[in-house]
Amino acid sequence: MFYSNTKYPIGIDIGNRNIYAAQLKENKQGLVVSGLVHREYQGGSDGVLNAAKTIVPLLKDAVRDKRLKGKRVVVNIPDQYVLSFPISFQVGKEETVEGAILKQSRQYLTFPPEKAVIDYPSLTSLSGDEGNRFKASIVAARRELIGDYLSMLKQAGLTVEVVDFSISSLLRVHNHPHKTIKNPLILCNVGATQSMLSILTTESILVQRHIPWGVQTLVSNLQANLELSDDKERAKVLLKKYGLFYEDCLECKIDTTPGANIDSDESRDMYRAIYQIINPLIQELVHEFHKVIGYARSQEQDAIFEGIYIYGQGTFIKHLDRYLEKRLNIQTRLMNPLTKVALADDSIISDLSEGGPFGLALGLALRQVTWL
Repeated sequence: MFYSNTKYPIGIDIGNRNIYAAQLKENKQGLVVSGLVHREYQGGSDGVLNAAKTIVPLLKDAVRDKRLKGKRVVVNIPDQYVLSFPISFQVGKEETVEGAILKQSRQYLTFPPEKAVIDYPSLTSLSGDEGNRFKASIVAARRELIGDYLSMLKQAGLTVEVVDFSISSLLRVHNHPHKTIKNPLILCNVGATQSMLSILTTESILVQRHIPWGVQTLVSNLQANLELSDDKERAKVLLKKYGLFYEDCLECKIDTTPGANIDSDESRDMYRAIYQIINPLIQELVHEFHKVIGYARSQEQDAIFEGIYIYGQGTFIKHLDRYLEKRLNIQTRLMNPLTKVALADDSIISDLSEGGPFGLALGLALRQVTWL
């Protein structure tokens, strides 16, 4: 049997409280997941770099895991260090596209352009007689911060092959294996303390927004209101079991399983209690969706959205999809990326439903590095 010589480094997604790592390989099934590793840490609210002393040992420990091979990695630039914005510009007769982008980007940058690393994940030509007008989605970061980030990874003994952006990683895993965008779609990756909202079309990134909203706030409120201060895991279980189901359980019978010894009224009380605690916080997320959808519709009039796709820790909020769909009138799905790529064997992850937060790491792992 012939397999491709392409090697797949470890994809590592470092967030404010979690590190997710994924690696792929090719076998007779095709491309499969050969390793998944998760490490959680305290801190990081002031930025990943400020938690370097905690993160470096965890990275060393993660790559020693037998499920991962080698120390070559593909990484994201942490979202808190990334500035993103759309631009429209015209290219002069003696100007390059890159030069025009740099000139137009100056007004949006909060730091000198010569101290920035700038990329454009999407570039679209606008219709016109001269054919020299474009719109682009820009992502930028301070060169110094990227250097510090790479130094941290080097301290962990890692060799960085590619530095990517979260939106590119998420789109890569969403489109795997051969999905194409027909109508505008909304991708959302929910983290512990920050989330990313993006709206994409066949040609461009209409919106890319990072918001200070995450599952940790929901967990903390459940702990505070249910006297679970020392039991974060229990709060997480309640979020997954009950979540936002209360709206639907008003119209259904809870204990439909024959022989179940669960009291319906007691169960409904628990559904209501969890709903009342987290609903005001979920409304904040709905508000952010309304803002990005409103902007997208101002750019693409009469746009019909293909759907909203929720990745990350958002998949742990029961019925978040139904809740958003009712309020935004757009079909919504909770996405487990492990349904897109087969596992090399069942021992790679004990519970497949825990796969949601590995989306960005898998998107990084899917980035082929042909020079290895």
